[in-house]
Amino acid sequence: MPATINAAIVAKAKADARPGAKRYEVSDSRAKGLVLRVGPSGAVWQFRYAVDKRDVRLAIGDVDTWTIAEARDLVVRGQAMLRDRSGLPNAEWIERMLVRTGKIAEATMAPAPEKPRDVFRWTFEQGRAAFLYEMKRTKSPVTAADYRQKICAAEFEPFQKRPLPTIARTEMAGVVGKIHRSGRETHAANTARVISAAWSWFEKDQQISDAGVIPGVMRGLKAPERTRRPSKRMVADPTLEDLGRVIAIARSGAIDPIIGCAVEFVVWSVQRRRAVASAKIEDFRPLDGDEEGLWYVYADDRKRSDGDAHVVPLPAAAWACVKRAVAIVEADWQGRLASDPDVPRPEYLFPQTRARRRGMPLTHLNPSTLTHAMGFMPGVTSSPHHVRAIFGTYGERILGFSRPTTRLILDHSEGGTRSDVTGRHYSLHDGTHEKWPVMRKWAAAIDADVARAIEALEPVDELKLAIAAARYGEA
Repeated sequence: MPATINAAIVAKAKADARPGAKRYEVSDSRAKGLVLRVGPSGAVWQFRYAVDKRDVRLAIGDVDTWTIAEARDLVVRGQAMLRDRSGLPNAEWIERMLVRTGKIAEATMAPAPEKPRDVFRWTFEQGRAAFLYEMKRTKSPVTAADYRQKICAAEFEPFQKRPLPTIARTEMAGVVGKIHRSGRETHAANTARVISAAWSWFEKDQQISDAGVIPGVMRGLKAPERTRRPSKRMVADPTLEDLGRVIAIARSGAIDPIIGCAVEFVVWSVQRRRAVASAKIEDFRPLDGDEEGLWYVYADDRKRSDGDAHVVPLPAAAWACVKRAVAIVEADWQGRLASDPDVPRPEYLFPQTRARRRGMPLTHLNPSTLTHAMGFMPGVTSSPHHVRAIFGTYGERILGFSRPTTRLILDHSEGGTRSDVTGRHYSLHDGTHEKWPVMRKWAAAIDADVARAIEALEPVDELKLAIAAARYGEA
């Protein structure tokens, strides 16, 4: 219980402060936060206060350095600083007070900050956490994860405890330049974009008082110009031979059947690897007696945070791939039901075979699995992204697709069909009447190359050895 500290209490404290003595504290009732702490090492004054949701115990000095009145005066001054947000009571402040009262000759610690009010603003670490929380709430999962990767890079470690107003544009430009000089030029440009976005968010009315940044200070932050690359003098005519071989190997039995179906489906659907890997069984709708179907790619599986589904028509060959994957997943589930009646029905078309880490739930294939699987295939040079490039180039140059038609298939924003009032509110058709001819032409062209690739395919044992060598090394 607080007591009015007087000369008698101080004298007793000095007498009690001896080796082996019991520790105790006396809180002063006249100056809130002033504590006389007594122990074997002496009797000392402490100033206790809370700032930024954390308790601080500031050592003021011993009872021989400060009288009771002086200790109370220090605490009152410190409380006024906290109340007015004009500074932060700390060891450097105590040292300056010792100099001012003539108790020591000169200060040896760091000088007072130029702008004491900055200590009450968000640090970079706190501001970053608030920004990332907002991105998770408002952006798509992939966009939020991309922001987190960029702004949590090791290069920002020195800024962790710095108040946001003290971070200059030149310092952020230096970080971006360092990343650029390391050869990660695209990463540097993206990092500059994320930093600019974060500071723009700090400037908004809802958090400007917490962040305290100067409006516009990071706006338009850019990375250095990219290194000039030699131009390609010739562009070879695109072919589908590589994609035919991809599907032939995927069906050969040389790789896991679910991964094989997923890789094959990348070729048929020409959608991004993340959309393919995270596709759910309920997202597919059969048509025409289950000979063809539609795939509804929802916003969470695309580079969007909201909006209508991107509908992809699946001709017979593509739909057969979907049905084969469903049959594999269903058979695996039925097999596990025998030993565990409570095992849940699978929801993903391409589920994981094992969890990413121990204790984590099974979800869907990692998108990188598709890239690795294609990269390990002998005689294959294409990646999931390259499949989309082949579709755009071969489709327009050989199959006669127009650019707007190509966008209808490749664009995650439906090629702009929902960008006006009519598209958003009145014309609610999914647009598949324009997409079906495109996808049927694409499937027919691929089918011809698949048949030739299967005829020329090596024995499955040779394929397995070649894939293992690519994955683990020749040894």
